[in-house]
Amino acid sequence: MELNDLYQLLSTSSHRIEPHHETWMLWLKRKSREELFEVAIGTILVQNTNWNNVDLAISNLYRSNVKSFENLLDLGIIQLEEMIKPAGFYKQKSQTLIFLSKIFLEYDSKGLDPPSRDELLRIKGVGKETADSLLVYCFYVSVPIIGTYTRRFFARIYGEIHYLKEKYEIIQEFIAKSISSDYYTLGKFHALIVSHSQLVCKKIDPLCDKCHLKDLCTFGKFHPTQPDLLQIQEAISQPKTAN
Repeated sequence: MELNDLYQLLSTSSHRIEPHHETWMLWLKRKSREELFEVAIGTILVQNTNWNNVDLAISNLYRSNVKSFENLLDLGIIQLEEMIKPAGFYKQKSQTLIFLSKIFLEYDSKGLDPPSRDELLRIKGVGKETADSLLVYCFYVSVPIIGTYTRRFFARIYGEIHYLKEKYEIIQEFIAKSISSDYYTLGKFHALIVSHSQLVCKKIDPLCDKCHLKDLCTFGKFHPTQPDLLQIQEAISQPKTAN
C-alpha cells in the first residue's frame, strides 16, 4: 500500500483515535507561549514513561505557577526535580529541561530561525526522535518523526521485519518521498500512527479483529498462518534495540 493512501485512511478515521485526538490537535496547531511550553516539556518528560505520569509532573509545575520557560529557569534544581519526579528519570530530565528552556528563550528573544537538528541533539537526553518531535511540534519544521510505534506499525502493515531495526534516516527518507512535506501532514501522520498503535495495534495482543486496516495489513490478515509474520511479533516483544 502506498504511504499516502495509508495516511488518508488513518486521517479520515481520526474519530477512532479518541481520546487522543484532542491532545494531538493541540500539538499540531500553532501555539501560544503557554501551549508551546507544555508541548516542549511534555516531549522530554514522556521519554520512558506514559502520559499519565507526564500529566502528574506537568500538574505539579502548574500548581506552582510554572507555565513558561522563564518560570522553569527560576526554579532551583532540587525543586524542579521534585516536581517532575512522577515522570521518572527526574535528575536527567531536569537538566534536559533547563538546557532546552535556554534554547527556546534564546531563539524567542532574538527572533532567530529554529535551532538545527544537530543543535538539539547536542542536548544531553535528546535523541533523534525527540529532536524531530521538537522541530515538528514546536518549531513547525517539516521532518518525519520515527519512533517505536512507527517501526511496529510499518513492520505489521508491510509484513517486513527490517522496519524494526532499519536505520532511522532510511525510514525518514521512505516517508519523506511519499507524504506531503508540510510540517502539519508529517506531524499528523506521526500522531495518527502513535494513537492507532496505542489503542489498536498494541505491542502485545494487537486488536487485529477490531482494526479497520486489517484487510490491508499483512500481519493482520496472515500472521496466524505464516511463521515469518509470527517472527515479527517475537521481535516486537523484545527490548528496544533500534536507534
